[in-house]
Amino acid sequence: MKFCNFLLRVEGIREASLEDMKDVVAKGNHIFRPQKQKFLYSIDMDIIENRFFWMSCEYDDAVRFRDYVIDKGTGERMPNPRSKDQVEPRQQFFACYDTKKHFLYMSDFNKKGFVEQYLSDTLQKEFKINNIYTSVDDFCKNIKAIRGFQYTQVDNVFSRGGTLFSQVGNIWGQDLPSKVQLKISYGDIPVHGGGRALIDRVYRHREEFEDVIVIGCDDCGIEQTFDFSSVLKHLVIQPTKDENEHFNPTEVRDLLLSNLR
Repeated sequence: MKFCNFLLRVEGIREASLEDMKDVVAKGNHIFRPQKQKFLYSIDMDIIENRFFWMSCEYDDAVRFRDYVIDKGTGERMPNPRSKDQVEPRQQFFACYDTKKHFLYMSDFNKKGFVEQYLSDTLQKEFKINNIYTSVDDFCKNIKAIRGFQYTQVDNVFSRGGTLFSQVGNIWGQDLPSKVQLKISYGDIPVHGGGRALIDRVYRHREEFEDVIVIGCDDCGIEQTFDFSSVLKHLVIQPTKDENEHFNPTEVRDLLLSNLR
């Protein structure tokens, strides 16, 4: 099973927090059918170790129905034992959000829209899932402008005397902190009008920083991000299926968390 990683933002301006995800667990419905969609979802959620938001979903088509079933052994048609109001959730989907590192992991890329809508409807806030690109060239092909950077500067041999960004002085009469988290915003800089050169400059000085994220926007104005720190585009685990071809959600969760920790 492959989990792809993304960034999860609220109202387009900040990462989702632990408090946001606790609210989702407290307020979220355990049965959810997105408006104008045919799938009905049965949802289990939890907060683990006061850090990880875990979501396990079983779902299936709530519209398509046949009034008969076929016996596999004899081929005989028999009346369907379930009614049209009952849904057999034969499909599964899993998601986990690390509120410490601000990465969202999903077992199905195609469920981005569902997760966005569920979180947004639950808290009445706009949640957006942004792709993480691991190639600068790929990222620049999908955006038109650079909006800024987000990074953590650390006090190490690379950052001392670094010239790309000014370090924070002891303006409060204290020693320089070991880490400084900053976010720099620009007016949109076209990729081919100085934006790519700016990214390349950051790349040359990447040893001076941690958690470097480039923030851009595509042709539709939708925010996209590139994470210099994460070379991981997906994470693979090997849970076992039962006799009904279903995964045990607890096993999936434990295998995933053992990697994320």
